[in-house]
Amino acid sequence: MDSIGWIIISLITLFLLGQFALVYRTRGMQGRPAPDLSDLISEEQKAHETLYFYFHSPRCGMCREVSAVLDPLMSERTDIIGIDVSRRPDMARRFKVMGTPTLMRVRDGRIEKVLMGTRNEDVVRAFIG
Repeated sequence: MDSIGWIIISLITLFLLGQFALVYRTRGMQGRPAPDLSDLISEEQKAHETLYFYFHSPRCGMCREVSAVLDPLMSERTDIIGIDVSRRPDMARRFKVMGTPTLMRVRDGRIEKVLMGTRNEDVVRAFIG
């Protein structure tokens, strides 16, 4: 095999390892305590047993698909909190979010489940419940 073939194989391998690392890190977040939310949520939101966090960016193409589903829900429900990471990078760091779009379910102070990447409407609605 010539050097171009090895370069292509190496790039594909690096890409796949990067994807595996994201999945591994996302799964590692599940079950851990959520960061302090006192400065992020209102008293009304504190009353909810489960909160949903939606990390997005206006420059993210995949976020637009998820936002089309979540924006109407966020206007109706107080348990879904949208966080624009371009305006609040501190929140992304606090939650250890590595990419957008990311949906996170926090129940009783623990990160219960995390979804990264674009999802179809059925998956998003099932996640939100």
